[in-house]
Amino acid sequence: MNSDSDRLRHYSSEAGRAAAFTDQLKATFLFYLGYTEHKRNSIMCSPTKNMTTAIKVPSNEKCFGTNERKAAPGTSATNALTYFIIAAVLSVSMLEFSLWFPYVLPGLVSAALKTYVPAFYAYDDEQTQFDNTPWTYNTDYLLTIVMSILAIKCITAYSPDNDAQKNRRSLHLRLYSASLLICYAISTLAGAWSHQHFTSIESMNTTRFRIFWITCVGNVSFASCYMGLIGREVQRHFGVPGAVPMPPWWFWPMYGCYQALACGLGYISFKRPACDIFIAGITQFPSTFYCIGALGFRKWPSSSSKRVVVGKETSIELVGTLYRLMYYVGFISNAPLLPIYPILVQYTNMSLGAINTFLHCWLMITWGMQGISLVHLCRAISNGEKRLESETNQFKGGPLLFYAVVSAPLLLMGVDKLYLNA
Repeated sequence: MNSDSDRLRHYSSEAGRAAAFTDQLKATFLFYLGYTEHKRNSIMCSPTKNMTTAIKVPSNEKCFGTNERKAAPGTSATNALTYFIIAAVLSVSMLEFSLWFPYVLPGLVSAALKTYVPAFYAYDDEQTQFDNTPWTYNTDYLLTIVMSILAIKCITAYSPDNDAQKNRRSLHLRLYSASLLICYAISTLAGAWSHQHFTSIESMNTTRFRIFWITCVGNVSFASCYMGLIGREVQRHFGVPGAVPMPPWWFWPMYGCYQALACGLGYISFKRPACDIFIAGITQFPSTFYCIGALGFRKWPSSSSKRVVVGKETSIELVGTLYRLMYYVGFISNAPLLPIYPILVQYTNMSLGAINTFLHCWLMITWGMQGISLVHLCRAISNGEKRLESETNQFKGGPLLFYAVVSAPLLLMGVDKLYLNA
């Protein structure tokens, strides 16, 4: 088997490949433009060195909102167009990257070629593998229940004294967090029903199965929308102004809709339907890193540095170290499943039911950590006081690091495609 030709199975014509590489270069340039814009915003929102007293800044949201309201109409339109182009380029290039990346993992090329076989929702007896054992669909149902409970806990993370102002301040994060967990719940519910009731190749080639499986994988694809919105709210309430980009609210919904549409059209469809989930998971890379950066690109106050009485802590001071760790680990720890899956399928004697059970237990831990940490952050906003003072001696270079991490794999893909065409 010619591995290079097989790796190109997802690529289009030569002209399309050249256009894709051009998009990578455009994305990098636009990322740089976005970085310089937010760097300027952060400077505008920061105190000058010769000030001896703290500047009163109501919140990150006020800081960014003030700049946006004072911007000239032409500037706002230009920024919106810039972010629209970035969202479009990022959506297309990340889908291409997701369909390319599994085939270039060192030591796993052969396993990936045997595992990730495109289907476009057309299954056959020769290569299709879909497990129907109780271990698979029962653990999926269990995931649905746990994610639903965590979603309810997020949405009901009100202020203890039912303070209307604090509840309004935490509303967006509560809604976005619950929506992310509901996406997980719907996905696992549709997956469980599919594993339990579609037990033949003939039934898998029906429109009914396609609807259920698009619901399953589409919710994972669209989850990037809520991850990005969560990162945006985390940046507003806990982040440092200018630490990560603050695109318009519609940026991440646009990205998530594109990935879900690609799923519905069959671009994220393989003979082993479980592979669809892993490809959809790769598309979450930008929003995942955005969430981590929003909370991580700052210096957190130590217990000895708190200067307020108990009960008057700010939201930032109420965030516990353990929950921050759960937040970081929960969002990043699904990445190892991508190389683990083809290894388990091709190089072990584990049954599909055992493999799926292992994967679902892994998701229970990582998604559970996401949910628990998000409940904690929602409660921190609902319980804490609004911070009023600007912060100094904070982490520098966050936007540059964010753009570098997001654009690096896309550039790597472009270089690889040029190498294959040489």
